Amino acid sequence: MNRVLHIVGRMDRAGAETMVMNLYREIDRSQFQFDFVYFTADRCDYDDEIEALGGRIHRISASNPLARWLALRALLKAGSWRIVHSHTLFSSGLHLSAARLAGVPQRIAHSHSTNDANGNSALGRIYQRLSRRMIGWASTDFVACGIATGEYLFPGKKNVVIIPNSVDIRKFAEASGERLREELGIDPGQLVVLQVGRFMPVKNHKRSVEIAAALRLSGINFQLLMVGTGPEQERIRSYIDELKLSSQVKMLGLRTDIPELMAAADVMLMPSFHEGFPVVLVEAQAGGLPSVVSSEVSPEVDLGLELTSFVSLEASSEEWVEALLKVSKTRVPSSKERTAVLEKAGFSSAGSARLLEKVYRQL
Repeated sequence: MNRVLHIVGRMDRAGAETMVMNLYREIDRSQFQFDFVYFTADRCDYDDEIEALGGRIHRISASNPLARWLALRALLKAGSWRIVHSHTLFSSGLHLSAARLAGVPQRIAHSHSTNDANGNSALGRIYQRLSRRMIGWASTDFVACGIATGEYLFPGKKNVVIIPNSVDIRKFAEASGERLREELGIDPGQLVVLQVGRFMPVKNHKRSVEIAAALRLSGINFQLLMVGTGPEQERIRSYIDELKLSSQVKMLGLRTDIPELMAAADVMLMPSFHEGFPVVLVEAQAGGLPSVVSSEVSPEVDLGLELTSFVSLEASSEEWVEALLKVSKTRVPSSKERTAVLEKAGFSSAGSARLLEKVYRQL
């Protein structure tokens, strides 16, 4: 068996981490076992499942980049991993250079995003250019969740392997939301808008609250359900209270019943400042949930089911409301149609796991 060390930072219920877990559940564990490096001392959402599947978690809590690099190289030299798989965007250059100098033969850089806050300053852009060069020097393989994410982190590379952000399609396609609508006190005719994602600045939850305020002004009977946790949580809660929307905007915290929540909702909302190839939008399409997303999200996330509508962040909140109302009336393809389209496009977890196994077998 080959043990593969995944460098992730932490393993909470977020997009890239959920994709890694989907792959972990489906990978042939008689041939490949996953271990993880965290850069936090905290327990994370997926820790129990990782350990139950046989994975080992190694924690490096140093915040200084040099100390972190030295600790990672020492870990790799002491271990027996022959494959290191990094998911840390530009930091992958630093992490994989430690792997190269520790003698790890296969070193994989994996791109999950099309943007990074460092690009907002001249110094940050210099860091990005240097990091891309280091990734090119330190990596043996390049993987991305979509064409745009590959071009962003590996510009000019011709040998990038695309492994789609896969999901358990049938779990979402066959979910029912009736019990949850009753549990959450949703009226039969009420419009249910769902937002799923960590409370981080990039997810733009503040704009979602402003769109909710515009929905109220339009006289729409609605509920906005926000799922997730994160550092912006209390700030957004205060903003909801400030606009007196607490009866219409509910923060549900961390949930494990996402398929049922999607089945209970009428439309997904994602006004993010940027995204790579969001797993949650693949899940929404698998579940037949129409989505209104920011035009900063890569258009390749629309898988051809006519369930995804793009709106500019420059558009008014009233225009977002119009889009929400329009797509909530979209004809939803049957679960059989959705499953067939997503499986053919390679978005099943099992299919993506087979692609990843091919990458690992190159060693």
